[in-house]
Amino acid sequence: MPRRPKTTEPAASEPKVTKTATTIAALQAHPDKMPKEIAELLHVQGLDVKPQMISTIKSNLKAAKGKKAASKAASKKPTTASQAGSDISLDSLKKAKELAAQLGGIKQAKAAIAALAELVD
Repeated sequence: MPRRPKTTEPAASEPKVTKTATTIAALQAHPDKMPKEIAELLHVQGLDVKPQMISTIKSNLKAAKGKKAASKAASKKPTTASQAGSDISLDSLKKAKELAAQLGGIKQAKAAIAALAELVD
C-alpha cells in the first residue's frame, strides 16, 4: 500500500501555553499562596494541575534562584590586589614587599598580618 502524504496542521496563531509556564506565572502572581490554593486557581482557569506538581516547580524555582545568588556572590570577590580597590598605592606595595623580605617571605608576612589582625580585633 502506498503511504499517505503527511498532513500538516495549520500553525496556531497563539503559542502553546504549558502547564508549567502557567504555574510559574501563578506562583509569581501569588507568592504567598500554598500549592493547593494555586491548584484551585488553575483549575478555575481550566488546567488540571496537582498541588505536588506546583510544589515541585516552586522548589525548582527557589533552587535556581539560590544558584544565581551564589554565583553572583562568588563573582564579586576581588581576585587581585589591583581589583580590590585603589586604596593601595605603589609606595605601600613597595613597603609591603620590603616587610615580606624582612620576615623571610610572603607566607611569613601573611602569618604576621593575620596575627596582627587578631591583636587589633
